[in-house]
Amino acid sequence: MMNRQNVTRDRVLDVACRLFYSKGFNGTSVRDIANAANVNVSLIHYYFKSKQGLFESLAINYFEPYLEILESIHFTDANERVETLVRKILHYKLSHNQLSCLVYRELSLNTVFAREMLVTYLAKEDHLLSNILFHKSSKMEITFKEKLKVLQLKGLLNAPFTMPHEFRDPFITEASLSHFVEEYSQSMLEQEAVQKLAVKA
Repeated sequence: MMNRQNVTRDRVLDVACRLFYSKGFNGTSVRDIANAANVNVSLIHYYFKSKQGLFESLAINYFEPYLEILESIHFTDANERVETLVRKILHYKLSHNQLSCLVYRELSLNTVFAREMLVTYLAKEDHLLSNILFHKSSKMEITFKEKLKVLQLKGLLNAPFTMPHEFRDPFITEASLSHFVEEYSQSMLEQEAVQKLAVKA
């Protein structure tokens, strides 16, 4: 019974992600999601309470595995550490392309959701990146220049998802995804600002 409930819940999340991505959060109703997922509206309210709750579940499902990836990166060699960081993050975000685009689109808005994500998941992301790159364990330790470097790196890593129209062609097959990760990672790693991160680290 529990497995069936999990399958249904996951199906609702998958459908919601697709509809939010294509129609926008405000342009999608709970009934749209229920119809597309072939479930009752009441079941969505049972699992997620509201459309906002459904979106927050998507965001949590996105950020928690992402932060686990950051927590798993431990290399003594600076170049290897930065290269692994770039490739793992890009592969994860591209493997969840629609959800990545959706989450970062919503984060660009001044909403309660964006502020909640800022003080929880994004703050932890900054902490982990600072620790990986500069071995700084607290917000008070990081310098202004190091903060700028973290922002530069995040900007490059998030570009395919904040400007998806510029990166539409590669998202066709698993092979093209792998090719894009390789090419984009290499392009990032060749940039002077990213190379300096490796030297600093």
